[in-house]
This record gives sequence, C-alpha cells and structure tokens, in this order.
Amino acid sequence: MPVPVEIRIRTLATGGDAVGHPTTTHAGAPATWFVAEALPGELVLARTLRTARKHVVAAVEQVLEPSADRVKPPCALAGTCGGCGWQHVAPAAQLGLKLGMVKDALRQLGVEPVLGDAPAVGDGLGYRRRARLHYRKDGESFVLGFMRKRSDEVIDVPACPVLVAPLRHALTRLRRVAALLPAHGEVHALTDGKQVALGLAGVRPTDELRAALEECLDRVLVGVEIRGGRARIRVGTPVLEIDGGGGLPPMLASPFVFTQARADVNRALLRHVLGRAKPHGKRVLELYAGAGNFTRALARVASRVWTCDDDRESVGLLRKLAEAQGLPINAKHGDVAALIPRIASGATRYEVVVADPPRGGLGKEATEALAVVATERIVLVACDPATLARDLEVLVRHGWAIDDVTVFDLMPMTPEVECVATLRPATGITAANPAKPQA
Repeated sequence: MPVPVEIRIRTLATGGDAVGHPTTTHAGAPATWFVAEALPGELVLARTLRTARKHVVAAVEQVLEPSADRVKPPCALAGTCGGCGWQHVAPAAQLGLKLGMVKDALRQLGVEPVLGDAPAVGDGLGYRRRARLHYRKDGESFVLGFMRKRSDEVIDVPACPVLVAPLRHALTRLRRVAALLPAHGEVHALTDGKQVALGLAGVRPTDELRAALEECLDRVLVGVEIRGGRARIRVGTPVLEIDGGGGLPPMLASPFVFTQARADVNRALLRHVLGRAKPHGKRVLELYAGAGNFTRALARVASRVWTCDDDRESVGLLRKLAEAQGLPINAKHGDVAALIPRIASGATRYEVVVADPPRGGLGKEATEALAVVATERIVLVACDPATLARDLEVLVRHGWAIDDVTVFDLMPMTPEVECVATLRPATGITAANPAKPQA
C-alpha cells in the first residue's frame, strides 16, 4: 500500500479533480498530482491510485487544512456513490469554482468568461429531472441506483436527494416489477415536473412484464418504454412535452433522448443562446440539435432552420414538433462531423450557426469547415471547457473573433459545467474572403 503524500492544492482541472504539488519533493517523482475531492488551498494527505510519467492520480486520504468551501455532504451515500462528485463543496461556492475551471481552460485565448443570468443554485438538491440508473439482481436481491465510485458495482439508492420528487416516486414504483427484469440493465428516467416516463433498455418485452408495468402506472408514472433488440413496446405514454410556455412550443422528449437535467437553468440557457444568435430573418444551421431544445426558439424568428443530429429518435421527435407547430425546420438525421465539411465544399452558407456538440467537441476538421460555413455568427455550446478551448482556438485561427463566453450551472453537486461561446468574423474578414488558415 503506497504511503499517503502531503499535497498542497493549487487549482481545479477540467472535470473537477484538484491539481497540487507535494510539499516535499523526491528526485524522479512526478511533481504534479491530480487529487479527486480536494479543493483549492487545501493541504491534504493523498493516496496514489495510479502513476504516469509526469503526474500522479490520487484520492484524498485526510484533509489536514480544509477549505472554507468544504462542507459535510448532505447525502449519506456521498462517500460511496459515484453519482455526484461535489457533495463536499458548499453549494454557494460551486458556480464560482466552475467559472474558475473555464477561465483556466481559456487562458491562452485571453478570454474572460462570465456567469450567465440564471436562477441561483440554492441547496443543490432536488433539481434533476432526468437520470440514468443501473440495476443488478442476485437471487432475491434487487439493487437500483448508481455506480460505486471508481467501480462498476451498482449500489442501491432508495431515494436520491438530487432527483426531483416525481422521479423518486416513479423509481420506487418500478421496484415492484424487479422479479420480471433481467439480471442487470439500465433505467432511463425523465419528468416534466409532474409526470414521469421511464425507459428500460435491453429488456425482452413479455405480456407478463407489460401487465405488471400497467399496474405500476399512476398519475405520476404515466409511461414506460421497453426496448430489447429490435422489439419495442410502450406502456402508457412514454413521450412527454417539456419546457413549453411563454409562447414557446414544448419539446417532445422520451427518456432515451438527451434533455438538460435542470429545467429552470435550461430556460435561461435557451434565452441566452437565442439572444446571442440573433436569428431574426436569418438562415440558421443548427448542429447536434437533438429533439429541438434550441430549434423551436430559433425557428420562431428565423427565415428557416436546418438541423442535423446523429440520434434518429431525436430527429423524429423534432420533425413531429415542426409539423405540429408549423415551424420552418428541416431536420436531418446524419453524421454531423462529416456533414459540415461537405457543406463547406459547396456554395451553401448560413448567416448563423448554432452547435451543441457532445463532450468531445466538434474536432479540428469540422471546426475548420464551420469557420467557412457560417457568415455572421457562431454560437457554440459546450459541456467540456477543454474541448471548447480547442475548438475556439481553431475558429480564431480561421478568422473568427470571440465576443464572449458565458457559464451556466445545469448540474449542481457535480463538476459539470455548460459554456456558451459567441463568435463573429474578425475585423476585415468576410464570408467571401475568409482568413487564410494558419499552418
């Protein structure tokens, strides 16, 4: 067993691990340590998990000098469950720490990120409206919850405190059919705030299971979709209408499509993207549009919105939304990363491009193509500051200027952070005369 090492924590890396250095150096030993669950300014004893050539990955063994931002976790499973990584961080301090992570990631670009206009975090509990849980069966035992930290073992979570009450209610009712489920699997859960739809992946539909699930339905749990291979059955109504109101049509969503976890901040995020995109009367291209979180707002004022996403179900739901609401949306299913270079090689251009890629970002080739496809504005939404910085650097080299980067906290109690970057052509750069790419 490695001897714990005394580490002084300096900052936080993207992803939430703390970065620090040993108080006593040894010849040949890595000077940089990444320590999970430590906070800036703390002095900790850290236990080595693995060693690389230039750094050590470690976990806190003991906090010798705690930060003022360290608190007792509100969840009894915080030291065991891997579902939330920041239960030990004071809720009021979490957004500032996330802003600091983004600032560090963008330092080389000379960008000063700011906080978005969004509801306060509060206590960081009872906000999640969607979740993906795991279950395991062993004889009569049924475990439903999240993975143990740094493990693929499922631990039972009877009442997760970060989930909204309707989700907790629905998951409790699902336990009634445990005997009819396979040995292991996933549960996808989504609520509109009042009603819940569940999705069971990798489950062979049977008449017995269908009947049992029908008995589980009530005024809160209104639908379950079962998917096993190519077989699918729906019990009740597993597609919900979410985030409508104020003149904005609701988005159609099932438990299997992506939706933001926090409804109130998502509304603020949507308003921000719409305000930065300035799509009024413009041709808009939206990449990784999903089921239309941003699309439905863009399409109300744009001349037309063309979208692309690689999730077939999300595209189908967006098409239904466009038809039902009479919105000028052309929704395409396809490989977004391959589509952008194809558009760039042709003559079609869009005044506004909005992109919300997955954690890996757009990537070099797609970002270079995006710099050509857009003519007036690019709004880039990202959930990873490091890949955002990489993609922004490419856009800047290809003639775009960063107006602002704004930070939103859609997932309290975790180090996850959402960023929105707005770009315009740099002075003297036009779509017809793009900057020559630098080597």
